[in-house]
Amino acid sequence: MDLGNDDLPKEQTERPRRFQRVKERIVQHDDGEGNWLVSYADLMTLLFGLFVMITAFSTPDTKKMEKLKQETAKSMGGEYTRPYEELAQDMKNILADFKLDKEVTIEQTDEGITLISKGTLFFDSGSTDLKPRARELMEKVAEILTQKARGFRVIVEGHTDDVPIVSRMYPSNWDLSSSRASTVVRLLEWKGFPHADMRPVGLADTEPLVPNRDPAGVSLIDNQAQNRRIVVRVQKQLPQRMAKGK
Repeated sequence: MDLGNDDLPKEQTERPRRFQRVKERIVQHDDGEGNWLVSYADLMTLLFGLFVMITAFSTPDTKKMEKLKQETAKSMGGEYTRPYEELAQDMKNILADFKLDKEVTIEQTDEGITLISKGTLFFDSGSTDLKPRARELMEKVAEILTQKARGFRVIVEGHTDDVPIVSRMYPSNWDLSSSRASTVVRLLEWKGFPHADMRPVGLADTEPLVPNRDPAGVSLIDNQAQNRRIVVRVQKQLPQRMAKGK
């Protein structure tokens, strides 16, 4: 027998109406917050991608990075340790053992460590053969670099004075300085330092420490001896930039 709504109990007739009111309240309170969050998330994703691209194409400045570390440590009440401190001290100890701390100097900067030696200690005039004393020194330096400077880049610079050289093997000071730098690089490689992390550079007489001649053009022998030198730069490698075309 079919019963009308009037014949049903009161609680059964009111139940569908309560469900309808709940549904209406849910619909009425949907004020679009979901769409706003989606847009915000898209914006954050785009900004993140922008900063990734800027970082990828930028060239980091080692000096600024170390300065930032120093200021951060100072503001946070911490202690700032200069980079390469231990490596520099090891190299200084080697120079002291060889009693060459006057002929060879070690400079420490935010970019790395620089070893500067007079060319008279390393090579005879017009020669690219390392002197025995210099070879012993560089073998010890190479052992330290191989052990403690993995992941570093070593740049070896050859410098000459301004006296022209004309020989069959070395037509100019460019060739002489490049060959001297390569001699040191080959020794480092022979002692185990990675081949790909070294760069020999011949600079001839383009970067003198002191004038090679006086205003009248007369050679300054002592100054020329200072300018004939080998410079070894040990630098922490920065992340490589994105290769072109990739």
